Amino acid sequence: MNKKKSLINRFIKNIFVFGGLFIVLSFIVDWYRSPSTPTQFEQKVHYDIQNQPKIIAQLSHEKPMLLYFWGSWCHFCSVVSPSVQKLSEEGTEVLGVALKSGGEIEVETYLNENGYTFSTLNDPTGEFSQGWNIQATPTILIIKDGKIFNHTTGYTSYLSLKLRLWLAEVLP
Repeated sequence: MNKKKSLINRFIKNIFVFGGLFIVLSFIVDWYRSPSTPTQFEQKVHYDIQNQPKIIAQLSHEKPMLLYFWGSWCHFCSVVSPSVQKLSEEGTEVLGVALKSGGEIEVETYLNENGYTFSTLNDPTGEFSQGWNIQATPTILIIKDGKIFNHTTGYTSYLSLKLRLWLAEVLP
């Protein structure tokens, strides 16, 4: 019985150690991949694939918004995009950036096939994303009042995004 209890204790200890290590490494990777804001991005007008004007500072003025860099070729994006879509349907302002995903017709077809309705800019050459120093997809920036409040790269859950948005709303 003591041997079984010892085994369970070691297992729980390992979960905490490796879980903590995973969290620390995740923060380090996010810090290393941290995006930077392009000069005067706040007032620059961008047009989504429906040719609607988008100004990031205006989109993030009332409440925080998501700037979501994704690719149709990205496997993690196919897991994260449904969460982003759900947030968009719940009223969160989302502006997607289709990074190197083809022409506007290909991007629009991909969005329609997957039922994604959030506004999306097409970045076929990666120039727009490069201006933000985006190094991986998916990358999600939470923009508040025209400034980056928080960011994450790689897989993230709906609840994690919801929590980050809530923090952006309540913190100065």
